Amino acid sequence: MNEIEQIKERLNIEEVVGSYLTLKRAGANLKGLCPFHNEKTPSFMVNPERQIFKCFGCGEGGDIFTFIEKVEGVDFYNALKILADRSGIKLEQKSVKRGDQEYKSDAKTALFEINELAAKLYHKILLEHPKADKARIYLESRGMEENTIKEFKIGYAPDSWDFMIRFMESKGYSKAELFKAGLLTQNNKGEYYDRFRGRIMFPISNVMGNCIAFTSRILLDDGKQAKYINSAESPIYTKGRVLYGLDKAKMAIREKELAVVVEGNMDVIACHQAGFKNVVAASGTAITEEQIRSLSRYTSDIAFAFDSDSAGLTAMNRAVIIALKIDITPKIIEIPSGFKDPDEALKKDIKIWQRAVLAARPALEAWIDRIIRDKNINDISDRKKISKEILPIIKLIKTEIEREYYLKYLSKKLSVSILSLAKDLDSSKSEKEHKESAPDKKNSSLNIFQRILAVVWSSRDLIPFLGQNKIDSFPDGGTEVGIWEKFSQADFLDSGLNAQERSQLDQWSYELMHDFEEATPDDFKKELLFLLARVKQEKNENIKKEYSEMIKKAEEDGDIEKMKELILKFSQLIKE
Repeated sequence: MNEIEQIKERLNIEEVVGSYLTLKRAGANLKGLCPFHNEKTPSFMVNPERQIFKCFGCGEGGDIFTFIEKVEGVDFYNALKILADRSGIKLEQKSVKRGDQEYKSDAKTALFEINELAAKLYHKILLEHPKADKARIYLESRGMEENTIKEFKIGYAPDSWDFMIRFMESKGYSKAELFKAGLLTQNNKGEYYDRFRGRIMFPISNVMGNCIAFTSRILLDDGKQAKYINSAESPIYTKGRVLYGLDKAKMAIREKELAVVVEGNMDVIACHQAGFKNVVAASGTAITEEQIRSLSRYTSDIAFAFDSDSAGLTAMNRAVIIALKIDITPKIIEIPSGFKDPDEALKKDIKIWQRAVLAARPALEAWIDRIIRDKNINDISDRKKISKEILPIIKLIKTEIEREYYLKYLSKKLSVSILSLAKDLDSSKSEKEHKESAPDKKNSSLNIFQRILAVVWSSRDLIPFLGQNKIDSFPDGGTEVGIWEKFSQADFLDSGLNAQERSQLDQWSYELMHDFEEATPDDFKKELLFLLARVKQEKNENIKKEYSEMIKKAEEDGDIEKMKELILKFSQLIKE
């Protein structure tokens, strides 16, 4: 019996497909929402007897191997490897035949292997090595139990520039492969060094539980380096697709018919440790449409529980808008007063968090109440401001029944007729319509330098570009110049950003989100190159204006030599 037959014998398609979406019995078949196209009515069928799947909406079909190939974006060999790991079968060969086609181990295979090996190594160091004493003490101080550390395979990266390089090279992997896997970074000279040094390591897994990346945290937030650093995106890891903890939370989400989305990894871990297993977090990014869609395949009931600070509120509003756009009406779990996040509330008393979860309410109700708290509803201008903010959001709701419910809710709160609100709703523009009718409004609140810094802060792999572009025309009194200089250093990870600078970057990045809701790394790169070109163009325009005035004066003074000299110098400056 070959590996393909062994895997098919050990795994059934219901279990494999059920890891990615909720399946419900439909006669002899199982039915669910298709993971390969967007749909509201299930057209994706699984036949357990024949061990096949078929979507009658988009036409995709096949067996467990085909399913993993499609859903994980890998070839047959890597699908085989993922399923072999799950079934406990060791895949010895570097190539395998299926029919007349031969499939070989490729670059993606190495990336899966490298990340799995790194996760095991970091975990072993945390549990056993004396160099991880401080990390163990830190985790203990955060209330993390040993069983939790083992369940989430939390690890520790020694404070070394080449620890991972030396270990992986001894296993036969190259620096180029480690760089592609996101474990190394490069300085301006092209030299490789360990990305993670002196940090607690949190493996990020796909839905099947395979480690595909890491997020890391420093032990002491001294303001000199980034508190959290994530793996760079790779062929097997896209930040906007992965939810931290989903591999462990998916069963509880189905059982409770509720998915809770929090901000941080520590929040997820604290919730799971306390028995709230249906909790996940965005993976090193603001929540995306793809992440919300992936949750909707397990449950239609999604609740957001983001931090209680202004950044958390901004992220919450953005998440609600994304959910409404794809016909999901989310709930809000309000962090109890006096606590910043779920982790803090749980440390005080599990019942505090339990009550908050039970009190989850429709997100739009909470949004309306929050706005009204800050306004005087007896003032007609404040009423107009409230309706102007809320009506475009209500307009995103797909069903008439839900829209009417929120119009009634707003009508009661503002003491105005539902008829007048309905008329305003018809004449109001949704958020999308606002963007389409006013595309030039982009970049209205950020100057060009703030926007550049927000772009690279949102996609950290672009930071080295700043070192290649010297800028000498920053706004007077701005913080941009200091941050730019730090980013331009050879090793930006140790650039010494203080808490205020990081907070400023976070704020700019949140403002940028309105234009980059579904941005890919390529989108950020294109935007950065466009902005840098604009800076150069504006600089050239200023130079042109300045030299035009000097050349004109030289001409008026009859100083031909100086005029020629200025024209030559101007031409050279423009070419630089």
